[in-house]
Amino acid sequence: MIRQLLVIVAATAATAATSAYAAVPLFAAKCGSNLNVDTNTKGQIYMNGKVAKVIKRPDGQITGNSAGAYVDITPNGSEPPMVTYTAKDKSNGMCEILSFKAPGSTAAQLPAGRSSHSERAGQGQFDARGDIPCSEGGGRMRQCAFEVAREPGGGASVKVSLPSGKTRFIFFEKGKAISADLSQADGDMSFRASKQGDVFKIQAGKERYEIPEAVVFGG
Repeated sequence: MIRQLLVIVAATAATAATSAYAAVPLFAAKCGSNLNVDTNTKGQIYMNGKVAKVIKRPDGQITGNSAGAYVDITPNGSEPPMVTYTAKDKSNGMCEILSFKAPGSTAAQLPAGRSSHSERAGQGQFDARGDIPCSEGGGRMRQCAFEVAREPGGGASVKVSLPSGKTRFIFFEKGKAISADLSQADGDMSFRASKQGDVFKIQAGKERYEIPEAVVFGG
């Protein structure tokens, strides 16, 4: 009986550990002017036609690495994933999703007339602009310019312009901060988020952000 119990516990733990790593979603995307990305049913990521090294993280984010360029994929279930890129020259941005096949569906396309907040942000279509407190590399907090693309239900892509000239995207779904466009090129890919009152406190790598609720929901 004890041995059977141990086997059951071990199997449950293994299943939980495996399920923490998300499957690579099926999509095709345009990332900047010189990078095309697509995936297949084998879980492979192709970057400009070459198979990329795939790195899966327990938080669900998936990274593809090829020829010094990175793509970071945040799966979003039956909705198109959020995909960002960091090119070999360290330029970065949002990828435009050209097609997407939801799990269990037969069609590989985006719903007609629909544009997610991450897609609109990647195309420079923002709903509001302003300033929020941010800190880069552990320095003091200062005001940094932001732009935000929103959709109903608490989905938002917040683009922050950092003091160094870099930009950082922070993604929200259902009113919760879920990820940032961090890549291995940043060195530290950790992401933590909490909320104090009506302010989201976010640590993305070595950067800190304070994002009021009104940025995400409007008002």
